[in-house]
Amino acid sequence: MIFFNIPSVGQLKPSTLFSEDDHFGFIQTIIGKEYNRSNITSECLDYYDKTNDRYWDQIITIINFLGIKKLNPENRFCEIPLLEFVAEKFDSDNKKPSKIIFDYLLSQWQFPHPIVTKNRVINSLDLNMENIRKDFPYTKPYQIILALLKELYLINPSQAYFSNEEFYWFGYHFYKTKAENYNLKSIKKLTKDLLDIRKNGWNLFKGIKDNSGTKTHLSYPKGFLKNSSVLTDDSGFYSNQSDFFIGLKPIGNLLNILNSLIENSGDIFEFDRNLSERDLQLCFDYSEHLYETNRVNNWLRNVEIYDELKNIYSKVKPITKKFDEKIFRRLNIERQLKRLTTLERLTVTRQRTEQHILRAYLLKNKKSGSCAICDKDYPIQFLATAHIKKRKNCSDDEKKDLNVVMPACHLGCDKIYEEGYIYVDKGLIHSNLYGKETTDPLKKYIADLEDKTCNYFNEETANYFKHHAENV
Repeated sequence: MIFFNIPSVGQLKPSTLFSEDDHFGFIQTIIGKEYNRSNITSECLDYYDKTNDRYWDQIITIINFLGIKKLNPENRFCEIPLLEFVAEKFDSDNKKPSKIIFDYLLSQWQFPHPIVTKNRVINSLDLNMENIRKDFPYTKPYQIILALLKELYLINPSQAYFSNEEFYWFGYHFYKTKAENYNLKSIKKLTKDLLDIRKNGWNLFKGIKDNSGTKTHLSYPKGFLKNSSVLTDDSGFYSNQSDFFIGLKPIGNLLNILNSLIENSGDIFEFDRNLSERDLQLCFDYSEHLYETNRVNNWLRNVEIYDELKNIYSKVKPITKKFDEKIFRRLNIERQLKRLTTLERLTVTRQRTEQHILRAYLLKNKKSGSCAICDKDYPIQFLATAHIKKRKNCSDDEKKDLNVVMPACHLGCDKIYEEGYIYVDKGLIHSNLYGKETTDPLKKYIADLEDKTCNYFNEETANYFKHHAENV
């Protein structure tokens, strides 16, 4: 069963977006690009080094649920400054902004979801959910879950939890009744029904509880709920209750925190129910709604958690207003380079060393290119991504600088520059043969380059050429 549209293809947690799976990392590399499904699928396979042609089809469910497929009217991927800020902090080993965001996302979780809600039929549970997008009332699952657990807590703190059976009933009953009584006014009735299940059991669950599918489906909502500051899946807090799903975490000032979360988890993103979940403007508007910085800051100010972090998003940079393909392409490459935390081993960018990214910047989508030294045009397989300043002498920041490399042909220029047989001074190429082994063909090759202009010499590369000249 799909619980309130939670994707069943991966766990919803910070590492899914920012490290182990790095889905937001991939989205950052396609900012400014048109959403052509075939092209994006290909780029996705390249980024993750996958052979499964349907990998994009799998992760798109998570991306849509979290509202990060933000497309402008030209059908191009847009920036989400708040998440870019969170990703940058995550990469610098500051996990607090990402933890807060997932706490916030729980409070924004709604049904119907504007982007992923579809009609469903689950024959094994006799659930035929037609017109689910249009007929179901707006519901806030997290708000109802917290209110239910609070009611149980007020009855007896040791009872403030869901078992697997009870949570499965909670989801099943929601669909079966078309969300009747799933609101704050009906919490006492829902609590009574849940306690009846706790006392007498539920016949339907008895028949499916040992199915592998049942346990798997429950893991996805649990994974999302575990991001909550007030929930735990540790049954030890509840005398190791058997069949334990999730319960309130025994923390100080719990009721006040609960009340603030319940009160600030009721906002609804209302949308035209007749629109398709693929509607371009709807996707854009939902993402804007979800990640509007002032909105997140307002939520953070009003909930009684993270007291010392109320201004954590104050330095979020505004969005780039105008689309420029060259600018966005450079920004995408710079984002990937910035996310490299180490250059010699596995990184958050899926084993992509900076050399691979720099080559993509210089030559991707090109069939041919000009050598920076001889200025002749060659197919890209004949061009090296040559370091202007030797890589071994570069700092980590310099290794990730787009200006540290140039295309140099394998037919001679790459090697003679690397070995110091030539150098560049004030944009002109000069020979440097003193004390070096040479042959007549090599001398002629170099003589033909003497005093020619190097087309990669500019203000940004000048210091790298200077370092090379001084050291050869």
